Amino acid sequence: MTTRRTTVLVVVAIAGCVLVPAGAVLLYLGSTTDHGGESVAGILALVLGLVCLRILFWLRRVRRLTRVGLSFHRPED
Repeated sequence: MTTRRTTVLVVVAIAGCVLVPAGAVLLYLGSTTDHGGESVAGILALVLGLVCLRILFWLRRVRRLTRVGLSFHRPED
């Protein structure tokens, strides 16, 4: 059983993994063939892909840092 959050994270991960290589290819094609539209689309795709990957990185990091921080506090009885 998957939760809504898991589904969203999987979609973000797939989008990041698709957008980064596609953006790199578009940027390369735009710079070698001197087409400005492909270069701009490549830059936008790269930025969006890197944003997706950064979101995943920070979500994982916050979750781990929260666990570490909570492990330092003693339960108050």
